[in-house]
Order: sequence, then structure tokens, then C-alpha cells
Amino acid sequence: MGRRELREALALTGAVIALMLGSSSTTTAGATERPAPEGVAEVAACGYSDARPTLRRGASGVDVKEAQCRLNLTMEPGHYPPLAVDGDFGGGTENRVVQFQLCAGLGADGVVGPNTWAALDDWSGRGTFCEPPRPAGYAVDGVDTSVYQHPGGAAIDWNDLRADGVEFVTVKATRGLNVTDPYLATDLEAARKAGLAVAPYHFYTAATAPTGPAQADRFIAAVRATGYTGHRPGDLPPVLDLERMDDGSGRCPVYGSVADVTAWLDRVEAAFGRKAVIYTQKSFLDDCMGSTTAFAGYGLQLADYRQSISQPALPAGSTSWLMWQYTASALYDAIKAPVNADVFNGTQTDLDRLANR
Repeated sequence: MGRRELREALALTGAVIALMLGSSSTTTAGATERPAPEGVAEVAACGYSDARPTLRRGASGVDVKEAQCRLNLTMEPGHYPPLAVDGDFGGGTENRVVQFQLCAGLGADGVVGPNTWAALDDWSGRGTFCEPPRPAGYAVDGVDTSVYQHPGGAAIDWNDLRADGVEFVTVKATRGLNVTDPYLATDLEAARKAGLAVAPYHFYTAATAPTGPAQADRFIAAVRATGYTGHRPGDLPPVLDLERMDDGSGRCPVYGSVADVTAWLDRVEAAFGRKAVIYTQKSFLDDCMGSTTAFAGYGLQLADYRQSISQPALPAGSTSWLMWQYTASALYDAIKAPVNADVFNGTQTDLDRLANR
């Protein structure tokens, strides 16, 4: 939960694999394309197997085909290009299982065990597992985008996204010391021209110490090159993404520290004359930053994917939040991949004020 980079990468992997394989290898021969008659149990909808053995990477055979076919039936096809139903449980299938498990609220281990089979067998869930409910009580919607929302180079239709009710976007700018998102310049400006409020974000890394100032300099240069000043109509404050390492280990940034993060924040604020927003979650600040209250004065974009709550958990010392990233699996026709979605804690007027409008 809250692992923006990992979930974005997983969201893209299956799409890229399917695009590379081509349409001839992504057919679902043997699948029943019509729904089961009313009142009839859907046991072997795909017709390959009605057994439910535990499956993991390296497995093969008809049971894998049944799982692959059911993943295709369950995952919304406009955003999850179909898997090849070839009976080979490889990396593409494993990643799709993880995507499905995240959508279904299951333990995301990539293994098709009893709980995952039960969700795949639930015919009523076809096409709905990856359409999470939007939190009630918040009127303004936003999304977070990066290269992962451009599978195969697909463009985002920003005007259509705005017409669908999205009012703000945080666009990935840079990561660490050596990555600039290839869609930063085009997405940031296109989104602003479509009428969305826009914020560039930086993914903080700490492989060596201290690098906060150097990471800030790279971010400043990259976003200035796009025309972002922080003060144009539509410009939201810049965002610093603080989370666990994006290598799948779940570890805290090795050399991350409150002082290094503060150095980034101070330098960016000096460059743009605006206090940054911090993307994070309570558990990260508790586990990796010693439950610090040093960031309590910053606007917060909090990641919390629990559906049982009415607002995200607040870090120590904080009394409010600005944006709530409530899912990594929102679906919009304007974006050809699942996307992180947010709600804004305020009115449209509040957002406009924050965006210099």
C-alpha cells in the first residue's frame, strides 16, 4: 500500500508484454464470451479446467490456462490487454495475478491460491475488481501520472479526462539523481492546457548520502524546462514523493533522513517560492523517519488504499491532509492503463486558490 512506483510498474508490465506479443498471441480460444445464464453457477467458464490447484510462477498446463482466461475475463480489457492463454505461468502472468490481487484486496504475492481462485470464480465480479469505489464526501478528483500511464506510447486524452470530472494531476518529473520521466514536458503542459491544475513530483531516493540538495537541483532544472514556475494559472505546488524503496524490497531508503529530506524541501521552496506538498503515508514516516513531526506544517498527499476508512491515517503532528490517493487501479477511458486516483480535501474554489486561479 502506498508503493506508487511499484504499483505503477506492475500496471504497465502486463500491458507491455501483451503489446510485444501482438494480437495473434493474445487470443482467448476456448473462452466463453457470453455470461452464464441467470441462476447457473459459473464453474468452468473458460472450459479448460474446474480444478483449483495452487499455481505459481513456473507452473504449466490446463489449470494455468483456466487462470489466465479468467484473469482476461475479470480484468477490464481496455486497460489490461489480454494475456496469452498458453498455459505457461511466466512473469507476465505473475504480474497480472499481482495486479488482480491488488484490485481484489488480496495479499499480493503473485500466487493463485484458494482466495485468488475464489475471486476469479466470482462471476459477479467480472470487470469490476479493478474499479475501486471512490471515497464519499469529497467533490474534487485527481490522478497521478507517469510513463506507466502510456503503455506502448499511448497518449493520454487530457480533454476527455477533464470532461470525465478530473480536476487536478500530479505528473512525475524526476526520480533520484538520474531519471527524468519522458512524458514530463508533454503531460504537464497538455494537462494544464486542458484546464487541469498541475503539480510535478519528484521520487526521493537515498542510495548514497547526502543527496537531497542534488536531487532538488535536478528536479528544479527539469520542471523549469517545461515552463513550470509554480505561479502560472493552474500551477499547484511541487510534490515530493517519500516512500519505501522501489525495488520491491519494502525497505526504507538506505540513507534517507529527515535532514536530507528537509534540504530538498528547502531548496525547492527557495527556487519556486512555494512550500512543497509531501506524498507519503503514516507508516513510512513512522518506520523510516522515526515518527518525525518535522513535516507537520506541509500539505500532505497521503496514500491509503483501505476501503473501510473515511479519510487517510494522519502522520504524527499533522492535523489535516490535502489529497488522498485512495487507489492505484482507477480506470478512465482517456488513459490506457490503470492510474493512481486521488480526492481533494476541499472545494473546487479551494483547489483553484491553491492553483493560482
